[in-house]
Amino acid sequence: MAYPVSDFIAAKIGENSSAERKDGMSVNSEVTINGSSNLYDIIRFNDKGCVYGITLTGSPGFYDFVLSVDAQGPEGFFSGAGYLAFTDKSGDTYKLSIYSSTRSVHTVRYNSQQPEIVKIEWSNT
Repeated sequence: MAYPVSDFIAAKIGENSSAERKDGMSVNSEVTINGSSNLYDIIRFNDKGCVYGITLTGSPGFYDFVLSVDAQGPEGFFSGAGYLAFTDKSGDTYKLSIYSSTRSVHTVRYNSQQPEIVKIEWSNT
């Protein structure tokens, strides 16, 4: 299912950086950064870790919103993890650590009065 895009702006791409969107990522949309949907070239971790895609959707049940992150962590023994932080319009930050070097979808579920994501940060530490 293709979602409308919410484009973020990153001053620097690659490892240990961030991207922002002043009006926030809309619910039921997917992330592009600097106009590109190829996030694997932009959100990078060490040792071949990267993010392929991020979507924000509504969710029935206890949590109202879910961030789905298609990603893989760094490869190799002692290679560590990739770390993501998502900040919503209310100022709350939600964190995700990606350890497995196998590509899979990881989720962050949350509740918020202002669920729109305004900042995405990524790092190796």
